Amino acid sequence: MRLMLTVFTMALLTGCATVNESSSYGHMCGLHPYCGVTVDLEIIKGHDNAGAMSALTPFAVIDLPFSFVADTLILPYTIFHMKSADE
Repeated sequence: MRLMLTVFTMALLTGCATVNESSSYGHMCGLHPYCGVTVDLEIIKGHDNAGAMSALTPFAVIDLPFSFVADTLILPYTIFHMKSADE
């Protein structure tokens, strides 16, 4: 139980990649389906991570399943706004 509470608390403290990318603060991948998952995977891969970004890797691993669920929940919103941007 304590482990689950710790994992959940860490996920809340790191911030959700989906929320960050879906809001006006998102600059890493724009608005496309499963953007939060994409951001987490890029951080985990570590291709462009240097310095402070490499410290986020454990948090991205914890955030990944939460971002997947959140991205799935906002998928209709994302698709709607993608169509609006294309027109």
